[in-house]
Amino acid sequence: MRRLLVALLSCLLACTSHAAAPTRLDAGTAQRDLRILQKALVELHPAVDRYVTPEALDAAFAAAQAEVAGGADRATMYRLASRLSATLRCGHTWTNPLNQRADVQAEVFAAANKLPVWIKVVDDRFLVVASSDPQVRRGDELLAIDGRPAATLIAELLPYLRADGSSDGKRRAQLDSDSNGGAMDRLFPALHPPQAGRYRLRLLDAQGRERTRTVRATSVAARDAALARRGIVPAREDWSFAVDTRSIATLRLPTFAFWNRQFDWKTELDRVFAVVGSGTVRGLIIDLRDNEGGDDDIGDRLHAWLLTAAFTKPAVTPYSRFERVPYTLARFLDTWDFSYFDRTGKLTRLGDRRYRYDSRIEPPLTIQPVVAAVRVPTAVLTGPQMSSAGFIIARDLKLSGAATLIGRRTGGNRRGLNGGELGWITLPGSGVAVDIAMIAWEPDGEQPDGGIEPDIAVAEDFDAIRAGRDPDDEAARRWLAAQ
Repeated sequence: MRRLLVALLSCLLACTSHAAAPTRLDAGTAQRDLRILQKALVELHPAVDRYVTPEALDAAFAAAQAEVAGGADRATMYRLASRLSATLRCGHTWTNPLNQRADVQAEVFAAANKLPVWIKVVDDRFLVVASSDPQVRRGDELLAIDGRPAATLIAELLPYLRADGSSDGKRRAQLDSDSNGGAMDRLFPALHPPQAGRYRLRLLDAQGRERTRTVRATSVAARDAALARRGIVPAREDWSFAVDTRSIATLRLPTFAFWNRQFDWKTELDRVFAVVGSGTVRGLIIDLRDNEGGDDDIGDRLHAWLLTAAFTKPAVTPYSRFERVPYTLARFLDTWDFSYFDRTGKLTRLGDRRYRYDSRIEPPLTIQPVVAAVRVPTAVLTGPQMSSAGFIIARDLKLSGAATLIGRRTGGNRRGLNGGELGWITLPGSGVAVDIAMIAWEPDGEQPDGGIEPDIAVAEDFDAIRAGRDPDDEAARRWLAAQ
């Protein structure tokens, strides 16, 4: 669903010809917004203290209160709300662009203060993958912006970015210029706005020649429209399937989220695996690297096609922070199902602000293999973008051994995920909105703080990616050849 919302935001920005003049909030208004946000996180988020102590959270809000003591504009409030929500280290609690009020979208997202490039972060380095300014070329390495080295900027931005626990790879990936990223457009200009409408870029080309160029800041709409006129458009998020001349099939599944569009994913999976089992395919690569999740049922059905024996998913227990949302917060909250805000009679109280969400408890699901499946060696490409249902399918495949995971550690977290029921609070003064996860799903027993490790790890390779190669795919093909 979030991917569809990102597409809608792009349309909104393209239709915005002039960003609104920045609005200045007085100190009282800005500080009240921060108090409301702190109350919402403390009283609604079920894992508010999983990774941060109450004292550390208080200190973070106190620092933000001091920062707005002289007032603040909306870009500053969006930046601070991003940092404060990220303090919880929850992949579903963040300043979701599509839940922002129109004035925030106009002043923060439509402003002409963006870099004229698309980037990809590889091994703490910025690779230019597209540019609307002729002075910067695809394949350039962006060494520094206004004298600030790329690695320094990445480290500075990480505390503003959402991910579960210690999954910093997920945070880095959000700096990429794709539908799962875009943080360089949202947050970088608020930290380091252009000087006199320009940025000074230090660049290194593939031949090792360094140069410095001054480029004009632009808007997302203008930059992306200029790229589109040259045929450069964002990668499609549709599923794809192909079989190459060596009889290796590749199934790309960038999302499990189809709630707002018509797509018969079950029939598509059945069609794909009919081909895989036809005798013409000798190996399968499933690319899940861009998959942030969506419908868990899709991952379970995919798993069923790969299993040779029944698999029971790990048990998780749902927890809530509240029984009923207090009115002082409810008037600022929105969601798609308002029953989320009243859980009376559905919970068991365990202690201070701790409830077991009894009505959401289900017995662990056992997935049966598809009897008709003809299985071939299968490699699954993994990476740090994988979270939520993307994390869950990686976890389950790792446990069942139904496929070999190749690539890099996933996002998500083995200590537990938050989500399933969400609300977003709109701060009344600034209009900045923050998504808040309202169920914590926790596994039995102590688990490590991290995502799922692949069976075969592939290191990031800047030069290979710059040259248009895919080291993860290459590793998968080497593994399949050895089978």
